[in-house]
Amino acid sequence: MYWIVAYFIIAVACCAITVKNLVGYGEVRRSCKIAVAIFISIGWFGVAPLHLIKRYNILPDVIYGSLSDILYAMLAFVFILFVCLMLRDIVWFVIFRILKMCGYTSWELDPNNEETLAKANFVAVILSLIICGYATYSATKLPNTTEFNIVSDKITANLKIVQMSDLHLNRNSSITKIKKLVTQVNALTPDVIVLTGDIIDDEIGKITPYLNELRELSAPYGIYSVMGNQEFAYNIYEAKKALDENKMTMLFNGGKDIKISNVFIAGVPDYNSMPERINLWRTIYKSKKENYRVLLSHSPMITDALSKDVFDMVLSGHTLGGQFFPFHWFVEKSNHYLAGHYVVNGIDLFVSRGIETYGPKMRLLAPADITIINLRTK
Repeated sequence: MYWIVAYFIIAVACCAITVKNLVGYGEVRRSCKIAVAIFISIGWFGVAPLHLIKRYNILPDVIYGSLSDILYAMLAFVFILFVCLMLRDIVWFVIFRILKMCGYTSWELDPNNEETLAKANFVAVILSLIICGYATYSATKLPNTTEFNIVSDKITANLKIVQMSDLHLNRNSSITKIKKLVTQVNALTPDVIVLTGDIIDDEIGKITPYLNELRELSAPYGIYSVMGNQEFAYNIYEAKKALDENKMTMLFNGGKDIKISNVFIAGVPDYNSMPERINLWRTIYKSKKENYRVLLSHSPMITDALSKDVFDMVLSGHTLGGQFFPFHWFVEKSNHYLAGHYVVNGIDLFVSRGIETYGPKMRLLAPADITIINLRTK
């Protein structure tokens, strides 16, 4: 509840500042001021009813999908525009003051010059559109692959693990992109495929075609998944059943021994959603002490509480790598980790940026990725 109130207060302030910056001066027509104010307001507040529309199926899926895309794109645009305007004003005022202190004054450079301000606003709008375009491209293209090699004397035969995370399958997903994604992953010739949560982000009945496409994923030693916070947001039992039926075995406080490599792959439910449901000892009950143990956990924060004696590696997701700059810092602070490879308590932790997005279908300085872990014999 508190975050809703906080967002409302911040959004009202940002909305007022943006409108004032763009049209709150000079002889701008009243109709233009009203139109800009309505557009900016819809941008900041238009996404508010989407959750209820989705939850209660108020609109047909096609209409909901288009409306959701438009409103989230508008939210991203007005946010970027606000940031651009603020940064521009700070830099502009600082430079103008420095020049004035040095004895150089020019009306054309004065922030109070309405003609110059109008031109600067036009540049800010165009720059915001360009950034949105780039961010949309970055989010919709196929993910990059990031590869790591890990050597251990516990590993008896080389094993390639391909990690997919945060697919966020929902009624608005692209079946074409899912097919291309499956082809991309299979072309990596994985021995094992793992999906580290937030696979399902809608009612099961709405995403059946996408789950059917994921059945085409292929790995000789199995495909394993764990629950993320989005699975908990819906029906966890239906989610587990759907993933199991589509060959993505759900590891819920359980594991699988890949005997050929002496690797034990374990999985727990989301650490942030229901930490009381996690039972680490049950998770590794069927493993041996000499196994190289890999834990699948949607949230990377669980690694802080783990010991090298229990697990050798943790594969996580959840953060989306921050998804949209400048939120990287906030995401890292709230999750302790952002993306990439960390060594925590002697454990190799790999945090994936994920494949899809949450909210706006945009990524800025946080490209989607598929992680390849090559486990090598020593």
